[in-house]
Amino acid sequence: MPSSRAPLFAGLAAALLFGLAAPGSRAQDTAAQAAPPREIIVATAPVNSPLGRWGNAFVERLKPEAGQPVSEAITAGPLPNSALLQSGRVAIGLVSLDVAAAAWGGTSPMAPGMKFDHLRALAPVAPAAVLRFVVPAGSGITSASGLAGKRVALATDDALTEPMLKALDIKATLRRLPLTEVAKQFADAKIDAVAVTGLEPFALPPEQPAVTFGLTVAEIAKVASVIPGVAAAAVPLPPVSTAPPADPAVVTDPAAVPAPAALPPQPLPPSAGMWTWLVATDALPEEVARRATEIAVGQAAPLAEAAGLEASPALDPLTNRALPFHRGAAAAWAAHGVTVPADQVR
Repeated sequence: MPSSRAPLFAGLAAALLFGLAAPGSRAQDTAAQAAPPREIIVATAPVNSPLGRWGNAFVERLKPEAGQPVSEAITAGPLPNSALLQSGRVAIGLVSLDVAAAAWGGTSPMAPGMKFDHLRALAPVAPAAVLRFVVPAGSGITSASGLAGKRVALATDDALTEPMLKALDIKATLRRLPLTEVAKQFADAKIDAVAVTGLEPFALPPEQPAVTFGLTVAEIAKVASVIPGVAAAAVPLPPVSTAPPADPAVVTDPAAVPAPAALPPQPLPPSAGMWTWLVATDALPEEVARRATEIAVGQAAPLAEAAGLEASPALDPLTNRALPFHRGAAAAWAAHGVTVPADQVR
C-alpha cells in the first residue's frame, strides 16, 4: 500500500543534504544511533516501479516477523535512502551498491566528504539496471567486443553503459538520445547498436529484425572487478503474446487463417547488472536483521514475481564489495551455507 510518509521522507532526505554535513551533526547523529529503533521503517522506491513493488511485498512479509511495528516509506530511490539510513530515520532501505560504495567512501552527493559509516549490508534484492545491446539482424555484431569503433545509442539517463565499456576497454562512439528514437536512427543508418539498461523489456518494431546480446561470463567478471555492485543478472524479455489462435472450424476462407504466432523470445545468458541491496542501519537489532535477510533470501522467487522482475541467477552475497555486513545478516547467510568473512562483518 502507498505510504502516507512519502511527502515527509521526500523533504527529509533533501534536508539531510545539510543536516548530515552540518558542523556538530556527527556527534548528534551517532548519539541518535545508540538506541534501537522503536519502529522498523523501510525506505523503498517510487510507487509502481519494480523495486517499489518489491519493497512493498517485502514490508508485508516483515510485519509479522519483526516483533515490533513495521511501516514503509516510499522514496525517490537509493540516494535519499542512503542518507535516511545514515541519519537513523529509517532502519532498512533499498540502496544500489554503486550508491552504497560512494556513501561509505565519503563521495555521496547527498553529503560530500562525509562517510556514511552506519550502513550495513543485508542481502541482494534485484538488479537496478541490466546492460544488454540490440543490433540489427545481419549486422555481424555478435558481442560487446564487436562494438569497438561503432556508433552506440544509449538513453539520456544511462549511467551504466559508459563505465562498463570503459572497464572492458571498448572504445565506441556513444550517442545519447531517447530510446523512442532508436528505430528511426537504425532505419536511417545513423547508429549501429543501442545499449539498454532499464529493467523494462526492449524490442524494436517487428519490421526491424534485431539481435539482443549481453556480456559474457568473463566480461561480467572483468567489469565486476572494477565497478562495485556489478554481478550477473537476467536480461528482461518482451512479454509473450497471449492472443488465442484462430479456430480453423470457424474459418471459411483458408487464406484468411493468420500465420502462426512467432515463437516467444528465448531467455538469454545472464548479462551484467548493477544490483540493489537491502541495507540496514547498524542500530537495527541483530534478530530483526537476521529475519529481514531470511525473507529476502528465502522468499526471493515470490518477491521477484510480486515485483514483476525476471528471475536472476542465485543470490551471491560475496559480490558485495561496497559495505560491511550486519551481524544478523551474516548469521542468516551462515544458515544458508554461506560464510561471510569475519573482516566483512561489523
